Amino acid sequence: MDVSPALLSDDGVFAAIAETEAAARALHLRRLRLLAEVLRRGLDTDTHRRLVRADAREVKRWTAQATLFLPSTSPTGQPLPPLHPVTGVVLEELSDGHLTQLARAISLRLPDGSEEIPVEAARSVEPKAVRQLADRIRDRAEQDRVDEVDEPAADPGDTLHLRDLPDGRLEFFGELSAETGARFTALLEPLPTPHPDGPRDAARRRGEAFADLIPLASRSGDLPSEAGERPHISVTLDYRALRRGVGHAVLDSDRHLSAAQARRIACDAKILPVVLGGDSEVLDPGRAKRTVSTAQRRALHARDRGCAFPGCHRPPQWCDAHHIQHRADGGTTDLSNLVLLCRTHHSLVHHTHRQVTMTGGTPTFIPPRHVDPAQRPRQNLLHRPPPLAA
Repeated sequence: MDVSPALLSDDGVFAAIAETEAAARALHLRRLRLLAEVLRRGLDTDTHRRLVRADAREVKRWTAQATLFLPSTSPTGQPLPPLHPVTGVVLEELSDGHLTQLARAISLRLPDGSEEIPVEAARSVEPKAVRQLADRIRDRAEQDRVDEVDEPAADPGDTLHLRDLPDGRLEFFGELSAETGARFTALLEPLPTPHPDGPRDAARRRGEAFADLIPLASRSGDLPSEAGERPHISVTLDYRALRRGVGHAVLDSDRHLSAAQARRIACDAKILPVVLGGDSEVLDPGRAKRTVSTAQRRALHARDRGCAFPGCHRPPQWCDAHHIQHRADGGTTDLSNLVLLCRTHHSLVHHTHRQVTMTGGTPTFIPPRHVDPAQRPRQNLLHRPPPLAA
């Protein structure tokens, strides 16, 4: 009789879970044996798929498991052992997920004698760990092969392909050597940590982390110069578009940015005013002026100690200097009008027009009503916690 889980003891709940999982493994093994018989008899596989109500990808995965791990029959009717008997011996202990990863491990063509390692692991760990173990065995084998040949010839090197997309976006893909990949991963790993206002999926977080690396690299004193200047971005836009934040700006590569994006760049940039004639003829190039000096940035680092947005842990080297009142709106480049913001919160403040003030020399943020109906002022206490009460 099926007893309601609410009536079971704690040990009974765990016992029921173990029993259910054992039944699920047995059911999957019977599924594989029936599928193997369908294939042996040459029956209609579409009828089988409709009966089990599975998509083609699932049936393909089960077919691979049945072919690799179940005994078969020769054309003359003689019984044949499984192609991979090591896994076949423990089939009753393994789930669909484990068998899927073991079939994948076989497709990786692991070195002879190594099949037992992931099979033994599958008896005690989750499928994801089996996949990671198989990848490590493959990577070790590939590295051993590289060591046996001339390393420069075996290493394909670093490649990067770029393609312009609409709206000024850039698509890139490529391949990094083992050495470069290790260094890149070491730089990236500390950055893509979830935070309340950021993306939750790993790919978006890694993208944000990669974007954070770029301004940090641009501030490096070791970068080469071009025409006497360090690497820079030239953005051209109409002054009225800069004031309103509506319209578009043009990069030297003829790609476009929105005026709002240009306003964010202008927060912490070197501004070169240019007077244009009626036919866009340059009449008077002005003198370049960096909005935030090196001394001011040092002072901001000492004061804010990182992104000033409440709850953000980003250190100062990953932040931009944001004008509380934008320069295009008459704001001055003084410490009382500047605040350090990471890229994510810099975009958020510009996009939502989040109100920022200075309270006792500390940046203070006024949340919108949908976040806090009382709109109580907030400060970032992670970088500078309040003093303990005596």
